[in-house]
Amino acid sequence: MANKVSWKEKIGWGLGGWADNYTFNVVLILFLYIYVDFFGMDPVLAGIGLAVPRLFDAITDPIIGNWSDNFRSPWGRRRPLIVIGALLCGLLLPFHWTPPLLDTVKNPWYANGPFLFFCLWGCLYAMAYTVFVVPFTALGFELSDDYEERTRVLCWRRYLGLFGQFFTPLVYTLSVNPRLFKDIQQGAIVTSSVAGAVVIVLGIMPAICCKENPRGLATQKKPSVFTSLKSVFGNLPFLLQLLGQMTHIIICGAGSGVAGLLTLHYICRGDAEFNGKIQFLTGTMGSVISMFSLFFMIRLAKRVGKRSGWFTGMAINILAYLTLIFTYTPKWPYAHLFSMVLIYLSNQGCGLMLDSMCSDICEYEEYRTGRRAEGILSSLRGFIAKTSNAICGITCGLTLKFCGYSPELLTQGEIPWNILMKMKTLYITLPILGLVVTMAIFLFYPLSKEKMAEIHAALEEKREREKAQA
Repeated sequence: MANKVSWKEKIGWGLGGWADNYTFNVVLILFLYIYVDFFGMDPVLAGIGLAVPRLFDAITDPIIGNWSDNFRSPWGRRRPLIVIGALLCGLLLPFHWTPPLLDTVKNPWYANGPFLFFCLWGCLYAMAYTVFVVPFTALGFELSDDYEERTRVLCWRRYLGLFGQFFTPLVYTLSVNPRLFKDIQQGAIVTSSVAGAVVIVLGIMPAICCKENPRGLATQKKPSVFTSLKSVFGNLPFLLQLLGQMTHIIICGAGSGVAGLLTLHYICRGDAEFNGKIQFLTGTMGSVISMFSLFFMIRLAKRVGKRSGWFTGMAINILAYLTLIFTYTPKWPYAHLFSMVLIYLSNQGCGLMLDSMCSDICEYEEYRTGRRAEGILSSLRGFIAKTSNAICGITCGLTLKFCGYSPELLTQGEIPWNILMKMKTLYITLPILGLVVTMAIFLFYPLSKEKMAEIHAALEEKREREKAQA
């Protein structure tokens, strides 16, 4: 396989990231507005309904990952699954907004038609999404053998995903436009149908534009998912990445999860319209800075290596949270955007470094066991991310409760100042703690640029011997 990947393959694979951006984000944007505000479902029950498919999605990731590694067909092991998953996601997406038995929406969960429908339909949709995203991710990991080219390939998922993110809010804006639709349900069905068509068209592009690497598959055994998991859990660099990923999401998320409410009541003094302007400005600026972050980190990693580049990005993130001590204040409500620039500058780039490091881990796994396992490795990363985010949702609630925040306080006027100060303190200190602990874990990460060069040379020598013997 050539070390350099063509522009056709880079962009074609990156378009799958655009499709990935729409799959669950469209559901997340519309869900509460429709099921709670429009249908009248209890918010707690709605939250459970939203969590059930994500938990199911996390559980099925390793199963689909192992299946993707073992799948064989004339068209490859990844590409047919990508096509099937993209088609199913696009077709199933608009039906989220067509629950039966709407008159039972106030009933307990076991007799609540819309709740049970969303749980079941959401699990079916999550399965389709896993069939798409796991082989899609694994395909990106195996497109190149070159240490630096992997980073340049994997960034295209983030480039095009961020570009597609600009248009995601339109599904809500258009759905509530009374000149277009009679109500939000009708609007959601139509806009989700359009989004579903985009998912299908862009989602199959990786399968059309990219070639798979068939190296070693003819003689590779097809282990069970349990055998694969047992083997993978002997991969120290991968375990360190999983532990660091979980630590970062849970601890940092526990603090940053209060940001929305804190900005509304502390920076904007309860002015929802002003908060909306700040959130829009922050999101738009974040997308632009995040794209620049990818360019910045690619250049940095080329000079110092992925591990050192990642550490640099994390240090910038810590600096950003420290500046919030001074910039996050109602006296200068826009000042904290300076800190957000630094946060966005590091976040996407650090995520890209982890993606590229995981691609190195896949090659290390082949070196260690003789087996290519991009599917099971990428799916386990997804499992950890999804379960960590679920835990993060709980810790966010605990953080608010610890600070003394509750919606009932709003009926008494402004949120007390001491509660806001507790929220601000945790908003700043918890992410710093999470970043420091994650960096401490990655001090033991062994796959440097030099080490990967040794591994790659050993694998090439082994392949040449096998070729000569054949």
